[in-house]
Amino acid sequence: MDIANVAYEEDTTFEKDGLKLFLEKRATNILSEATIDYSDEQGFSITGTSQDSCQSSCCS
Repeated sequence: MDIANVAYEEDTTFEKDGLKLFLEKRATNILSEATIDYSDEQGFSITGTSQDSCQSSCCS
């Protein structure tokens, strides 16, 4: 996971409430049904992925 200002050519862009998320093609299938939350205590968390490959440590 990285922070970018613009999408790369083959990225898929999702936008909700003013937040834009750019996903690499390989991540789209894994994260397309996911929920991304943020809290001051835990940082980012991702739930509902199609694979259990992302633990909270890779998202914070």
